[in-house]
Amino acid sequence: MNDCLDPHDVISLVPGWDPLQAEIEELKGGLSNRTYLVTYGGERSVLRLDIEDTNVVRFDRSYELSIMQVAHDAGIGPEVMFADSDRGILLTRFLPGRTWNTDDMKSGEQLDRLARLLRLVHSLPTCGKLVNYPKEAAAYERFLSQRESLNTFASRCVAIVRETPDRDVVACCHNDIIAGNVIDNGDLKLIDWEYALDNDPLFDIACAIAFHDLDERHSAILLDTYAGGAGVDERERLAEQQRTCDALHWLWFAARQAVSPNRLQTRHMERLQQRIH
Repeated sequence: MNDCLDPHDVISLVPGWDPLQAEIEELKGGLSNRTYLVTYGGERSVLRLDIEDTNVVRFDRSYELSIMQVAHDAGIGPEVMFADSDRGILLTRFLPGRTWNTDDMKSGEQLDRLARLLRLVHSLPTCGKLVNYPKEAAAYERFLSQRESLNTFASRCVAIVRETPDRDVVACCHNDIIAGNVIDNGDLKLIDWEYALDNDPLFDIACAIAFHDLDERHSAILLDTYAGGAGVDERERLAEQQRTCDALHWLWFAARQAVSPNRLQTRHMERLQQRIH
């Protein structure tokens, strides 16, 4: 899949759909995907198309689809309406509700709800494939190798990821727990499952903490509610996962910066570098 495929042509592949009857609005912000809001027959859906040329990390979409199906059945993810993994096409039913923001991630009550949601995620059946963050980090390092301003710290981040201890506990994980992926319609649901694979479940906790710079109090609320009270071992494991998450986030922001630089990404990278140091 590349960015030459027209979304109307994709809609024509959906059984029973007439592309002339579809209203399509592009949603901005993707690095590895193009995303569209599609209105058809009075109902809304979300169309995601892979952009091959900017996909630094290659995804096996078959695992994503199987995880999304069980997540939908469990009431915590969107319905898959049509998919063609080989061509990088995914059409999901639009989830109504409010998208969380950073204020939600600083609320003890909301963090309690998020912890309960993550317990549901981690109770889903494992998919049988572990995340391979050293491999992903190496792909980012290769992508950034010709960018002198980025490649030195990229190597530092790769080393951190490689040093992450092996997982003693594995569960089905979303692996991208940020406010923008949480939909609140009274119940909480998650979107953007493209990174979902089996992993240490504390990575999902670490992702929320690291991405949103949660302080010690809010971090403790999230972990303690999730674990029913956390001991020294859980807190040490969480700290390891936070460091890995910071390194991966820096690499992801650096890849975006190499393709489409902006000041906000620069500030994110500077913040992460200070924390990693």
